[in-house]
Amino acid sequence: MNAGRSLLAAAAVAATIGTATTPAVFAAPTPGTVVIVPGQYIGALPYQPMKAALERSGYRVDVLSLAGLDLRADASAIGTAVDRARANGGGVSLVGHSVGGLSARYYLKALGGAPKVARYVAIGTAQYGSPAACSQSGTAREVCPGSGFLTTLNSGVGAAGPTQYYSIRSAKEWADGRITGPQCRMTPVPSATGNGGFDHTLEPVDPRVIAQVQAAVAGRCEGVRANDPAGSIRVENTLYPAGKAASGG
Repeated sequence: MNAGRSLLAAAAVAATIGTATTPAVFAAPTPGTVVIVPGQYIGALPYQPMKAALERSGYRVDVLSLAGLDLRADASAIGTAVDRARANGGGVSLVGHSVGGLSARYYLKALGGAPKVARYVAIGTAQYGSPAACSQSGTAREVCPGSGFLTTLNSGVGAAGPTQYYSIRSAKEWADGRITGPQCRMTPVPSATGNGGFDHTLEPVDPRVIAQVQAAVAGRCEGVRANDPAGSIRVENTLYPAGKAASGG
């Protein structure tokens, strides 16, 4: 979850992968806004390549500056950003990386945001929590499996309301990103480094991830559509030890 430490190294690796894979520019997208919610500690800077690609596709893009340490407060800030985007006209999509995907989904489910958001895209999000967060203090510990925050988030059906839900991850992510209810699980992106943690850090600048984000906000499911019933997913079944995730959805 603490993905901000290796940004310079991530950028260097990003330059060596996907050089033949330019993020697709989809023709005539529906006008609207994409709100990007960063991972813990990362800030807005690593999401500028994603922002630029989406803007080339015709979207307005708002990259929020949130620390990911108080997910309930972040969810309220996301709501403010969504209302601001809706005032400009067009639909709104939420793209959350890592814990940003949790606060974004909390906004949709617990704060009544689902009717306002067309598509939700989670990148590398441990939807049922990460054991690494259990050693954190204060509200940052909300990502620890079994926390009150996650219990609320995953009660009933995880995919709340009319919003379309998408999951994107590296093939060696530490969590599979599944939720219950209708969800498109995009085909996992092949590992760039062989290390799940570094792949997680790299996701915002990986051209292949950016291409999947573009597909998702355009409503294209480049993977498997699933609809797991409420209560069918347990946290231990969503985690992969040492980042050795399977290649399936």
